[in-house]
Amino acid sequence: MTGARASWAKVTELAERLSERDKEIIRQLARVRLLTGWQLERLIFAHNAESQQSHIRRRVMKRLVELELVATLERRVGGVRAGSAGLIYCLGRLGQRMADLLNGSTFRARTRAPRTPSEMFLRHTLAISESFVSLVELSRQGIGSVHTFATEPDCWWPDGNGGMLRPDALAIVEDEQYEAANWLEIDQGSEDLGRIRSKIVTYEAFAASGAEGVHGVLPHVVFATATEERAEDIAGEIAKQGALRMVYKATAQAALAALLFQGLHV
Repeated sequence: MTGARASWAKVTELAERLSERDKEIIRQLARVRLLTGWQLERLIFAHNAESQQSHIRRRVMKRLVELELVATLERRVGGVRAGSAGLIYCLGRLGQRMADLLNGSTFRARTRAPRTPSEMFLRHTLAISESFVSLVELSRQGIGSVHTFATEPDCWWPDGNGGMLRPDALAIVEDEQYEAANWLEIDQGSEDLGRIRSKIVTYEAFAASGAEGVHGVLPHVVFATATEERAEDIAGEIAKQGALRMVYKATAQAALAALLFQGLHV
């Protein structure tokens, strides 16, 4: 049974053979597109003994690959020396249809064969995945929970002027009293600061249009970067723009999760 030809009935039959952990892996890959072995261990297998996480993850993922639900890309993070922790997983064609079933979506007419993307796309997508994994990890400390984490195109939003805002992700965190919505712009340092200014102009035009934001409020716009130096450069560019309608922040990727949860109490 291949994903390109599998009927809805066949996918439903296979779903009955999957464990809840299997299904959660498929849902999370559908959410963020790509996850490394290391990210999966932190996201899915954290409740297992640390010494066993890698072994269990390899066994589970091997089975899902054999079922053609999941595929591995040719490239690894950290190269061959990284071992299986550097493997990059995505949904196979059958996995894409399984995700539709599990998420209650319409059965898609076409699926895409897994392929290894460009290095730039790979780094950018995995940085988005890391944002989600880090948020989930921090939420386990009891400081709040992740209400929503949506990637493109699900995170796109009407800009009030006939177009669409296209952030890389929408992250909503919450605790018992508050929630905080954030549009994430994942910056890999490959764009000049003029591109950052252009994004701010686009967001400001949205705010000026009076269009409704997420849950009726304007999310904060957070630029997450690979380095603190780059975050400082972007923060400086934001400061140069003067009075702004929306709230803009810049942070290194490693500090992103903490910053978003701090937003619950600002």
